[in-house]
Amino acid sequence: MNINIRTSTLALAAVCTALLASTAGPAKAEETASLFGTGRVASVTYGPYLRLDVGRAAPSYGGANWRPPGFDPDPEIRFGLSGDDSVTHGSLAVGFDWQNGWRGDVGIVGTGTDRLAGPCIGASDASDCSVHADIESASIKTTGIMGHVFYSPFEAQGSNSPFQPFFVFGAGVARNKVGEWTRVNAGSLRPSRTFEGDSTSSLALSVGVGASYQITKPGEWPIILEGSIRYFDFGEASGGSTPLPGNGSEGPVRPLTFDTSQSVVSFGVRIPLKRY
Repeated sequence: MNINIRTSTLALAAVCTALLASTAGPAKAEETASLFGTGRVASVTYGPYLRLDVGRAAPSYGGANWRPPGFDPDPEIRFGLSGDDSVTHGSLAVGFDWQNGWRGDVGIVGTGTDRLAGPCIGASDASDCSVHADIESASIKTTGIMGHVFYSPFEAQGSNSPFQPFFVFGAGVARNKVGEWTRVNAGSLRPSRTFEGDSTSSLALSVGVGASYQITKPGEWPIILEGSIRYFDFGEASGGSTPLPGNGSEGPVRPLTFDTSQSVVSFGVRIPLKRY
């Protein structure tokens, strides 16, 4: 994982964990505000809002495999797939804040393109990987539509501080686009073969913690900064089965297929669309 993402994640996690742990007892407005020594209260944010965030994601890929053209008797091959240390991640959403600890929104989520490769790490018949293919190159990019629910425990207990930690949960549909992918096998009649990419839809889930801070003064149009640490499970991704011209005619029984997820550190802004 990229060292900058790891450091930011640990720092934000420590702050959020300490704050959220304190919700076991009563949380009054002045107690929360004293975290920053401001003593001031937040402007009314009840109603619709717009939220934008950007960040960096540490991707993870599990269960990577393919079934070669001669599958059965040829075995299923498993790969240790990996990509870049980090990719971009962002979202744009519209939602509604009930200002009672709960708010929710729906929007688009997207990631940057990650370049993948990975060696054979096993075969279903326990044969040695030296006689099987490796994945020389592939790519993946995810877009999706997700709904998120945010719960701010201090606000739910009556705090109107400009600083509010929160939990966030999300669900939606991810569109995982795998680009052209290449398998290499020095012992094959065709040492290198490249196949078309493909897009697949999958259930997307997310969970995380974060904190928000209203930077504007009472009476001004509210502007809220947010930071969060979230885990996204984007489900299954799969490449295409059709060989590119000059790469033979027989496609795999099962193309390169894998599970994709991300650990995301993001920062953004939330702006109410109605002023009171």
